[in-house]
Amino acid sequence: MLGLTSVCVFLFSALALAVNSGYSLGALVLLLASSWLLWKRPRLNLQRRDYLLLGTLLLYFAIFTANMLYHGDPARELDMPLRALLAVPVLLLLIAYPPRPEAWWSGLAIGAIAGAALAATQFIPSSPFRPQAATSNAIHYGNVSMLFGMLSLCGLEWAIKQRHRIAWSVLLLVGGLIGIFGSVISGSRGGWLALPVCGCIFVVHYARTRGKRYMTGLLAVLLAVAVLSYAVPNSPVLERTTDAVEDLKKFEGSDNVSTSVGQRLEMWRTALTLSEDHIWLGMGRNGYLDAKKELSTKGKMSEIVLHYTNAHNDYIDSLVKRGIFGLLALLLLFLLPLTLFACALLRSTVAAYPFALAGVMLCTCYMIFGLTTSSLTLNIGIIMLVFPMVILWAMLRQQERTA
Repeated sequence: MLGLTSVCVFLFSALALAVNSGYSLGALVLLLASSWLLWKRPRLNLQRRDYLLLGTLLLYFAIFTANMLYHGDPARELDMPLRALLAVPVLLLLIAYPPRPEAWWSGLAIGAIAGAALAATQFIPSSPFRPQAATSNAIHYGNVSMLFGMLSLCGLEWAIKQRHRIAWSVLLLVGGLIGIFGSVISGSRGGWLALPVCGCIFVVHYARTRGKRYMTGLLAVLLAVAVLSYAVPNSPVLERTTDAVEDLKKFEGSDNVSTSVGQRLEMWRTALTLSEDHIWLGMGRNGYLDAKKELSTKGKMSEIVLHYTNAHNDYIDSLVKRGIFGLLALLLLFLLPLTLFACALLRSTVAAYPFALAGVMLCTCYMIFGLTTSSLTLNIGIIMLVFPMVILWAMLRQQERTA
């Protein structure tokens, strides 16, 4: 079983961006394998922290489902929160049979490299078409590529302690940089916001554990990455940043919603207005879409954003559809695991640091991604949050047990 969980964890990341729905293969096999717990009944020795993480996943599913039933939303809406529920038996399986760290770190780096390689073949400078690798959306590809890049860099602390530390360090460093590159060429601006925040987390962590000289080196690397992103010919960063500034000026000057930024601002404004009268339980998906149609008919909302089924912001979308309770469930899904990983990073054994740091990066990235898109309304979005979360937690607990 240890070999099976390791293979699944490797395939989960390695195929995520280069194969259509590649992340589903490893996740599905892990879910099926979790049925083994019913027969084998291994001793799990769960701690209070484990129950907190399990409870967070179950609570998110329960609140989402109850709200959906209350508003009479279509059954297909259950598809997204169901992923959080399915991650529960997977967490129990991985605590009982933790995968090898080599499988996790190599899968991340290879997944980032494979996805960026495919995206590079789709990249055409100054073209309106944005690379999306094997995903269905350039935004989500760019976000996951950035996430893989950040997580790969977290593994460098693990790599330098391995027997083949040079090979591992090179693989993870290349995976980290290529993951960032994939995000850059995707043109997904929301994902770029995570880079400076994650960079600050790296700086603080390594300054605390290894001294200020590491802080200086990391700051130099971050500055070099930022300069190169703007300076290279046909830079998507420069082009997309300039476009964002111009779009914002157009919206402020004449409420122009024909641009990408203008459409987002219009969706946020509309959703926040609608949520005022349904602050506790929200409107549900159907209620939200019906209200948008009514506003559009009355000329109080642009028809350009009528066909969007979400508010392009995880927090606002949860508020308008599921109210305060839905928003609190979302925040708990982000903040409680973030707190658990952060506490482990401060107090746990040194061997667990890379996994705790990666958990902090995972939650931080998703909190930032959700500012400009509805990450959790797509299959890739919710799966790439909850499954890496339980994988990292299980490996962190294993490092603590063996220390």
